[in-house]
Amino acid sequence: MQVSLLGPFDVRAGARPVRFSRPRQRAVFAALALSANRPVNAEAIVDMLWGWSPPAAARNQIQVHISHIRKRLREVGADDRLETRTDGYVLRPVRSDVEVFTSLADEAAGDFRAHRYHSAADGCRRALQAWSGPALSGLDAEFVSGQARILEEQRSVVFRRLVDLELNFGHFEALIPELTEAVQKDPLDDGLRLRLMTALQRSGRSADALDVYQDGRRQLNRELGLDPTRMLQNAETAVLHSRPIEHEAWDFGDSTD
Repeated sequence: MQVSLLGPFDVRAGARPVRFSRPRQRAVFAALALSANRPVNAEAIVDMLWGWSPPAAARNQIQVHISHIRKRLREVGADDRLETRTDGYVLRPVRSDVEVFTSLADEAAGDFRAHRYHSAADGCRRALQAWSGPALSGLDAEFVSGQARILEEQRSVVFRRLVDLELNFGHFEALIPELTEAVQKDPLDDGLRLRLMTALQRSGRSADALDVYQDGRRQLNRELGLDPTRMLQNAETAVLHSRPIEHEAWDFGDSTD
């Protein structure tokens, strides 16, 4: 069974889609899928769905949702995937895009620590390909925003590591479209803006790098009433004096692969 959580929520048993008739059923299934192959008790599901203010009949509602989920799974010949045990409900065996992303990201982090930088970059790229949109899209429950934020932060770590590796490899021009999109999505992120300025400057586009700085200065002032950080100011100075923008995160030494 394939479960998509890093983008629009989707469940498939082989080629057959698994349809859920109610939003709460989708949320319960997603909660189980996030802990796939591990038991999740009813109290935990109640907390995930309603937080501190569950309805009086919350546990009964969970049982009803579980029953409907089993029915949907039975329709596609996968009713054996959801077990009820003394320690909770277990959804298995399941292959989710979260599991794929996490496994590839961990592998890439191991390669990075071992100074296998080209392998690390390849692993980061493959991990990011597990995403198809904003995490947990189409789900509505108490846990969604917090869990989505955690997943998005993990994605950001992998993306930044990939960018820093590619900057170290000298792949400046190839990074510009991705970094431009990232800065447009998060215009107040100084780290992303610094990386875009670097890619532009080292591609021979110093004027564009200065435009990116000025755009960030205007947005910071308008949104927060702040000036750019010292890091960005130093980057602007470097561009103005035709010096390369430097950042310690991009100096990895020699690769061993």
